[in-house]
Amino acid sequence: MGFNKIVAVSMTELFVQQIENMILSGELAIGEQLPPARELSVKMGVSRTVISAGLVELEKLGFVEIRTRQGVFVCDYRRKGSLETLIAIMRYNGGAMRKNEVKSLLETRDAMECLCLRLVCEKNDVAELEKLSPILDSIRDARNADEAAERVFSFHHELAIMSGNVLLPLLYYSFKTQGEYLWSLYCKRSGVKKLYEIKLALFSALMNKDIDSAIEQTHQIMDVAKNDLGFYGA
Repeated sequence: MGFNKIVAVSMTELFVQQIENMILSGELAIGEQLPPARELSVKMGVSRTVISAGLVELEKLGFVEIRTRQGVFVCDYRRKGSLETLIAIMRYNGGAMRKNEVKSLLETRDAMECLCLRLVCEKNDVAELEKLSPILDSIRDARNADEAAERVFSFHHELAIMSGNVLLPLLYYSFKTQGEYLWSLYCKRSGVKKLYEIKLALFSALMNKDIDSAIEQTHQIMDVAKNDLGFYGA
């Protein structure tokens, strides 16, 4: 029997989430000025310290811009947002991603993974590649979709490390939440066995130094997902 850790949400986090929701729902429009901190404090029943900290966090996420002596204005988060912004959007959508976000993520992943596979083939011998076997076995033995998705992420993240490119592991890890979300959906539809077979085929292509096959497999998986955005995206 597993028990999940209970984490108390701070007042600042609650403030940030409420403003995020108002922006994402359109209740607060791009370019609109927020009320002064003092007024927000009274209306929302929290301290000005909470308001100030929350606004700084919202600016980091690309949702607002704090202009000295002018006030706080709602931003177009597509221009100033980060992956943390995407996570906030997923939270607003009940943990889901929208179709255009899924498509964009798949296109980015396709490009990253093909580069990664080329570098892995160039820089690693069979003995090095064999180190991926325990991760493959863990995918096969996963008890559920979420566990399998976590292990598939570990498989690809290890490939990124083996590529020798300093940025690829960091970039790949930045997509951890979104990547595991999509792999979990795939696994819930197709099953752990199918997911394992796909990764085993990719591993076999790498072991045989068949880079064309490895890249073609990656393209096919991404294309299948892009043709079924209604399943993966809200």
